[in-house]
Amino acid sequence: MQDADLASAAEELYALSPGDFTAARDERVAQARTSGNRDLARAIGALRRPTVSAWLVNQLVREARDQVGELLALGESLRQAQKDLAGEQVRELSARRRQLVAALVAEAKRLAERDGRPAGLQVEREVEATLQAALADADAEAAVRAGCLASPLSYAGLGVGDEAGAVSWQRAPARQKAPAGDQAKKAPAREKAPARERATRRRSTETPEERAARLAAEEEERKARQAAAEAERRAAKIAEAEQAVRRATDAVAAAEADLTEAEAKFTSARGVQESARQQVERLDRELSRAIAAESEANRAARDAQRGKEAAARAADEARRRLARAQTAASRLT
Repeated sequence: MQDADLASAAEELYALSPGDFTAARDERVAQARTSGNRDLARAIGALRRPTVSAWLVNQLVREARDQVGELLALGESLRQAQKDLAGEQVRELSARRRQLVAALVAEAKRLAERDGRPAGLQVEREVEATLQAALADADAEAAVRAGCLASPLSYAGLGVGDEAGAVSWQRAPARQKAPAGDQAKKAPAREKAPARERATRRRSTETPEERAARLAAEEEERKARQAAAEAERRAAKIAEAEQAVRRATDAVAAAEADLTEAEAKFTSARGVQESARQQVERLDRELSRAIAAESEANRAARDAQRGKEAAARAADEARRRLARAQTAASRLT
């Protein structure tokens, strides 16, 4: 297996969105197996699906290369300044570090939104922690620079461990030679009979010491075959366990992605809820004002009705007085 082949596969896979990672990885594994490169297939199959925060850092390395390069170069200067106890330089570099980290976290949020998976507060913290780890530790810097993180990094003053999230590329162990007995099983049938005859002749003429040595060698060979078979069974169990770990890791990554999406939906729903609450309060105020206006209009209508009735009575009385006056006038004439 060539490290370059594994590096190329990792570079391609960790550039993908976490949702596309598993299918693409399995496809690369199948291609490697088809080409007969089982070690490469096994190594690619061991690559873990990245968490959302690790994926965002990988994308920063690809899409904000200059900013990330400036940050990592600043980390080297900062570590050297801290080593030299250069207090003023440490303060200046620390201020620049905060600016760069904040800018890269903001860029990571933009990349997440562009991909349709807005980053929640936990994801932002993990992105920032990974960048801070790269500033503080040379191993973390190399892992970030590779752009193939599977999980976020953290630094607590003692460096980052193997579990920190960098992809580990290791050559598969070389295949052991099959024991002599197994090689003999593969020999053509026409060669086995002469070999058995020669062995029989040798055994008939061997001394007790030679026989003891032969039996010891045969016992050693049997133990070697048994050990090889046991190693093979153990390797199969390890491969099965690793596959189970990968499935569980993918499930965790998927759950984290679902959690991030759920957080975004929850935030959006809370915004809609708050808007609806404010609208209800506004409508309540308008309703109260409308009820008050209706009550006032009802009072005005009642007053107008009473005024109308009084005016009607006055008009009737005026008409009666007019009639009496007309009658009296007619009598005088």
